[in-house]
Amino acid sequence: MKNLAFLPSTAISSAKSFAKSSRSLFLPLLFLCHFASTQSLFVDTMQYAPADIVMDFFNGTCVDVSSVEFFGEPKQLAFFEGSQSGLGVNAGILFTTGDAIVAVGPNDSDGASGGYGNLTPDSMLESISGGVLFDRSMLHLSIVPHTDSIGFQYVFASEEYCEYVNTQFNDAFGFWIKGPGASNPDGSPRNIALVPGTLTPVAINNVNFLSNSGFYINNTPASGNLCGQSPTPPAPSMDAVQYDGFLSVLTASAIVVPDETYEVWIGITDVGDGIWDSGIFLSVESLCGDSLLSPIAGFNTNVNGTTVDFANTTKYATAWNWDFGDGSSSIERYPAHTYANLNQQYTVRLIATNYCCSDTSYLTVGVSAIKEEEAPKLSIYPTQFSDELVIDPADASLSGEIVLSDISGQNLLRRTFSGRTVLRTESLPKGVYFLNVNVAGKRSVVQKLVK
Repeated sequence: MKNLAFLPSTAISSAKSFAKSSRSLFLPLLFLCHFASTQSLFVDTMQYAPADIVMDFFNGTCVDVSSVEFFGEPKQLAFFEGSQSGLGVNAGILFTTGDAIVAVGPNDSDGASGGYGNLTPDSMLESISGGVLFDRSMLHLSIVPHTDSIGFQYVFASEEYCEYVNTQFNDAFGFWIKGPGASNPDGSPRNIALVPGTLTPVAINNVNFLSNSGFYINNTPASGNLCGQSPTPPAPSMDAVQYDGFLSVLTASAIVVPDETYEVWIGITDVGDGIWDSGIFLSVESLCGDSLLSPIAGFNTNVNGTTVDFANTTKYATAWNWDFGDGSSSIERYPAHTYANLNQQYTVRLIATNYCCSDTSYLTVGVSAIKEEEAPKLSIYPTQFSDELVIDPADASLSGEIVLSDISGQNLLRRTFSGRTVLRTESLPKGVYFLNVNVAGKRSVVQKLVK
């Protein structure tokens, strides 16, 4: 479907309707390619809570984030890493008008689409786009800046480029702020996602290969030559990014009053129909964020016989290197490993990395070789004590540590012991206590006591 931008609107609508009807055949193949892709745009399939990812990236930079809301389907928001993608941003939050995974290249389709077709009216987005809105994806934040200006770096990208330039399919992006000195004169939220040097909102019809073209990057291969554009030389973005066109890195900025509260809305929408996706790559460097993003490594385990399944809870990584502690390793994200036996302990190490940084997490699997009968043999009396407690081991040479705690878990006494030991307890109030006796190389003994 080439050069449809110059057809009547009824013909365009029919062509896009055909694309939508055939989408059910195309998307499974597209997704398989994306999941198998090793290209340089990474879009995480792990579902992040919007509040978690916003707080991790931006809270405590030059702003405090007090609340986060997200409007859209869960798969419309994702973590991305694109340091080698040609987009110009290292990493951050991707939110889109369809499943975010569609953004991953190579660019092998003129109309990739993972939208839902949801009608999502929104007065702010309607004010910059016109038409009926579908599949809105929007963050709503409350922030308290500690500087006199704030800025968000972003890249707008779309499959609507360039066939649907100057049609009713005017997918748009807006960034509104409301608060002291930043709102419109009437107090309403002000859109700061503008074409640089203008008051023109960022939308398909406003910045493209015909209008404000200095900010537009054609991402179609030379063989495509959509809309008569000059072929783009081979670039990393064609292998990495599915969208047919995107803009250079832009900044939405505003002058603010330090330590006042502001509301911010960041939204993107399909216009005219719910297919042919658009997306916003919001840089982690926004709001004074660091260009280096450290992953947060972590994992849990589930043991079934001698096989251990590793539930990887790591955030913001793109590669995982496992050492299972028995000479075996893996680079899978969610590996399973079978041990010869789990009657001994193994220290498992996970090194998680991304474009700049790494983090390491350790966990022990398996059981100690200590047997049940190897618990220390000792007497603790009286169980209903008053002024003293006696710890009397069968082996007079036995030594270790005593910890006495109350029912809430607070440690009241900790001391070493050797042989028969008497604890003075007259100062303790009445109540329930637990005595934990630890001896090196043996299982701990815990005794419930009452005073």
